[in-house]
Amino acid sequence: MPNNIAKLSKLTKLKVGGNRLSSLPEDIGSLSNLIELDLSSNQLNSLSAGLGNLVNLIKLDLSFNGLTSLPASCCNLTNLVEINVAGNPLVDLSVLQNLPKLKRVNFFNGVISFKVWSDLPRRYCTKFSEWKPEWLLNEDNAEIRRALVEQIGYERICKELNAITIDTWREYTLLKIDGLERIENLENIDTEPMVLLKMTCPSTAHIHILRVPPEMVSAEAAIVWVNHGIHPDRFSIQT
Repeated sequence: MPNNIAKLSKLTKLKVGGNRLSSLPEDIGSLSNLIELDLSSNQLNSLSAGLGNLVNLIKLDLSFNGLTSLPASCCNLTNLVEINVAGNPLVDLSVLQNLPKLKRVNFFNGVISFKVWSDLPRRYCTKFSEWKPEWLLNEDNAEIRRALVEQIGYERICKELNAITIDTWREYTLLKIDGLERIENLENIDTEPMVLLKMTCPSTAHIHILRVPPEMVSAEAAIVWVNHGIHPDRFSIQT
């Protein structure tokens, strides 16, 4: 990318995805009127700190590069609504923590993946190593629940939440968690025993965990409840 691109002071959209860019001009931050920037599918391993000067940016696509971190200056992108960082080996989204307008996040690093098309809970904008098993208990977004299980690991979740197995049936396991009152900072949840259904996808081996009514004692009955009263045997392919 030529250095003199910074002279295009009235530019509002810049799409240079699918090239072989390995760096950005240091003064890219001079493009202060940019509202959309697409840098996807390049060879970027780092970003200029000047990116944080694009304070009018609304949409930023950094997908499929080699980024291991986002510059601290990104916390200045206070008008950013959408960011795509899929396909980068990131392990930390802390710089997104305090972006007031951010609502859409697309992330995939080969292990963890999620899309959020509504307000992103700020607790996830941190180092992935700091994600907590108890967040699973009051998370409604299925994509994020799957990401939690993939990052934290099923074994650690069961251990730290003291989950006990009630029943198993095929690839389904029914779990019960008691003593929720002991978990600190757990908001918007009652303290009655919680029953969860663990499902292992036959085709991908991905683990999914859903909350089911507390009176459930059968894994088979629980999956029927999840399927709105339809038994899995009635599906031609179980999912």
